[in-house]
Amino acid sequence: MANYELVLNPDEEDEKRFNVPGKGLIIGRSPDSDVVLTSSLISRRHARVWHEGDVLFVNDLNSRNGIAVNGTQVNQAALEEGDTLTVGDSVFVVVKDRSDSHQSSIISYEKASAIYEEMVQEGGSGRLPILYKAAQLLGTVFDLDELFAQILKTIFEALPAKRGLVVTVDSEDSKPEVRASLSRGEDADELPLSKTLFYYVFSRKNAILTLDAQEDERFDGAQSIMGHAIRSAMCAPLCGRRSIVGAIYVDSGQATAPFANADLELLAAIGRVVGVAVENARLYKENVEHERLAAIGEATAGLGHCMKNILTGIKGGAQFIDKAVADDDVSWLKKGWSILSRSIERMEMLVLNLLTYSRGIRPERGPTDLNSLVREVLAVVSPRAESLDVAIEFRPGKVGIINIDAREMYRVILNLATNAIEACEKGKGQVTVATFGDANGCRVKVRDTGCGIPPEVLDKLFQAFVTTKGSSGTGLGLAVSRKIVREHGGDLTVESKVGKGTTFTVDLPSEAALAAMSQTLPQSEAERETQTGG
Repeated sequence: MANYELVLNPDEEDEKRFNVPGKGLIIGRSPDSDVVLTSSLISRRHARVWHEGDVLFVNDLNSRNGIAVNGTQVNQAALEEGDTLTVGDSVFVVVKDRSDSHQSSIISYEKASAIYEEMVQEGGSGRLPILYKAAQLLGTVFDLDELFAQILKTIFEALPAKRGLVVTVDSEDSKPEVRASLSRGEDADELPLSKTLFYYVFSRKNAILTLDAQEDERFDGAQSIMGHAIRSAMCAPLCGRRSIVGAIYVDSGQATAPFANADLELLAAIGRVVGVAVENARLYKENVEHERLAAIGEATAGLGHCMKNILTGIKGGAQFIDKAVADDDVSWLKKGWSILSRSIERMEMLVLNLLTYSRGIRPERGPTDLNSLVREVLAVVSPRAESLDVAIEFRPGKVGIINIDAREMYRVILNLATNAIEACEKGKGQVTVATFGDANGCRVKVRDTGCGIPPEVLDKLFQAFVTTKGSSGTGLGLAVSRKIVREHGGDLTVESKVGKGTTFTVDLPSEAALAAMSQTLPQSEAERETQTGG
């Protein structure tokens, strides 16, 4: 019995091919039809196409708009190769599938999905372990090139292949790129790549088995096939949910007929599951890139806002100095220089925070008296607290000497204390700094009686360029402070109630606790960079 296909939109991007099976097929609008057409001109069961021996027939199933063969409306007619069959507003071309003449097999994208489900549900006639191993690789190997290499090894364990390739494409009309190759006895770097076979698979989304590619009429003696002496070969598309992302190819070299239909079914099923995994990996990469670009955009906007505020201060200070020169009045000079000095300090702090936030630090630990460090910080911020009439209380605990980077921890506590003072209402505020210590480590709490932080701000408080200070803040202080504390193996947390106040807590583990954690937790970013020369 001759094999026929109905081709819808031949040679177009949306070309579709429908094989006419022995039982025939139904064309209609009903979801139960073999060929589903959604146009309003199509009846639910519009037409039937079937075989009688080597002859193909079509008949109208009492449709509303009828059918036509080569432009002539008919109720029933025999079809020959090259005939056009019009069903509603869809036109099919009848073609002979000569796959039987060269003993080859084809598996469509849809059938590959069904085969995969069948293998999983029914055990797959001994093929399930191979499919399971391939699926297991998807969950354990995350580098695509390594994944493709392992998939080829798995296929070679199950099939009598001599050479194999995995190629990927960025789009269906792009050039195939070899991502992995494997060979029994040949140099894998010099394996043949038949573009004819790959483009055939890409254009039709079908897995194909040919037992003699050199005699296969579909390839018409293509130079790549003849030149590489390809005979028995299989190629299956890597199909994602949205598009083809590549293909798996295996051949027998110059040997003939080692592959069976069951081998093609296995290759098609593997191609289906690997294709979805590759597409998911690409989507994940795209999402990461989009998030990265969005983060860069937010960072640029935040940095620009900070710079604008600082430059505004510098410009204001310069104007005061210009006025001092013009009026020969030193008082204006003092005011202008005060503004310039504060702006320069803010610029210096912004640059320092940016460097710390972007590159990280490796703590330069040394014996440090934490209570003395806190007293130094409070001595520095006391003038600011006095100017705002905010009371400061220090409650030192039994902490003793700890091994930390004193300079960086000074920055952290200074930032927290300054924030606490500025959060308080003038004349009514209270800032309390307390230290605690035990065998597991030490803790510094900085509590204020200010206005508190709203929950919607609290959730993103440690993100870069998020500030509660308006134009006077850079939005980097807390992000950098948490980074410094975490590089010490600890953490910086916050609790706040609107109208009641806010408490920041610095937790620093003891050396013993830190050593215990290092046995189970990943290294810090700075440690990894140091060991890798980054």
